[in-house]
Amino acid sequence: MHPYAIINFHELTPAALCDVIVNKFHQPIERTAEEVMAWFNLERQDDPTAPATADLQQLLFAKMLNEITQLMRKETTLIFPVIRNATIHKKGRKSLKPTAYDGIRQSFDKIMLLLQKLRQVTGNYLLQGHWSPAYKICLSDMYTVEQLLQQWHYIAQNILYPAVLPANTIVIRQDEILNTVSID
Repeated sequence: MHPYAIINFHELTPAALCDVIVNKFHQPIERTAEEVMAWFNLERQDDPTAPATADLQQLLFAKMLNEITQLMRKETTLIFPVIRNATIHKKGRKSLKPTAYDGIRQSFDKIMLLLQKLRQVTGNYLLQGHWSPAYKICLSDMYTVEQLLQQWHYIAQNILYPAVLPANTIVIRQDEILNTVSID
């Protein structure tokens, strides 16, 4: 599959979506994130043009990368095998428990919050002319990771997981319940 091929994700089976997510999102995110962390770990100390917020960017990016790595591991080792096996053996039956989905959703929520904070401390990824070319590439790579994460999040939350959750499953987190009911 070509990385820029147009894919109608709604036409794919859940098992095929698992493969697409791994190839189109997991792997490119891992590669690009490694490049970002390489700049922070190897070149950051020698770059006097980097902004003062670069250390905070590194902390946020590393925390986000840790969450992403855990989510990818959870999907590839626990969730995707269940989805693929259900496709092979159960033909059309919904295969994912709502509790498993809740853990995935919480992980995505953490990642999206960290992305929002990273966007704030990078000044929305706006480049400054006095920064080094290496830092500009690093910032561009952070933006690429954000774009891939948002696409992965959309496809997983709006196409894949709704297709494999049992019908009529409503997943509501405790913090989404409004405490407006009164006994008065």
